[in-house]
Amino acid sequence: MHQALRKVSCGTSGLAALLFGMCLLCLGTFAVQFKKGDAVAALAPGYYTDTQEGTYAQYAAVEEDHLARLPEGVSVDTAGGVPLVALTAWQALMAASPHQGQRLLVFAASGGVGHIAVQLGKALGLYVVGVAGPSNAAWVKEHLGADEVVDYSKQDVTELYAKNPFDIVVDSLADNIGKSISVLKPNGHHSHIMNSGTNKEALDKVQDQHKQGKGPSTSLIFVKPNGAQLAEILELIAAGKVKLEVAKVFPLSDVAEAHRQVKAGHTRGKVVLSIP
Repeated sequence: MHQALRKVSCGTSGLAALLFGMCLLCLGTFAVQFKKGDAVAALAPGYYTDTQEGTYAQYAAVEEDHLARLPEGVSVDTAGGVPLVALTAWQALMAASPHQGQRLLVFAASGGVGHIAVQLGKALGLYVVGVAGPSNAAWVKEHLGADEVVDYSKQDVTELYAKNPFDIVVDSLADNIGKSISVLKPNGHHSHIMNSGTNKEALDKVQDQHKQGKGPSTSLIFVKPNGAQLAEILELIAAGKVKLEVAKVFPLSDVAEAHRQVKAGHTRGKVVLSIP
């Protein structure tokens, strides 16, 4: 059940396997959810499989259940940048089984995943604290709606919240597991987003201790395509409850420069490629 897509834009991350496009051809006996001409978004296979099925091209084949229909009012640039960061943030939050009124701490709150996690947390009724640098702290509070913001250049999270811990921590940093666990309630949950610096042994140790009743649980988050989840997120965006920050849009011919922008770090939100 594949959809053939003509792509219009995609976000940049690794092989940039996230996309927005138009259905061109619906294949397979059960390919009934979408029709030719539908505007759709998806996380494509190249991101989560060891293949070259990325999205730096004009066409892509995508499993039907990975697709979500694009609501009216959601821009092309937004649709191209949403799937990876939004699904990652959503799956990180859902791993913790969040309940309204719980306290959420988001590290790297102005980054691609972080700025969506802050907004999704608020949409779910959580009390959200974001951690960001001096140039982004005010933006995280005023634009994203965080209840509190910690400027990591001036304040230490572990000292600030030692006596007022969190139910959930979303952490995308390489060397941050100890700090994350130190500010969690004993029955809290740590969602660590897999990255090149992830310490799997440290995560396994935390989980082993949790199984022995000695501390919070933890999850290693490696995003998976999910059309149903993406559809929920896109509806929140259409309703104005979540907004993707697009740092810059590059034409496909400037893909190398787009990667340099991302590699430089501290990008606020997402970088998007425009496909001709």
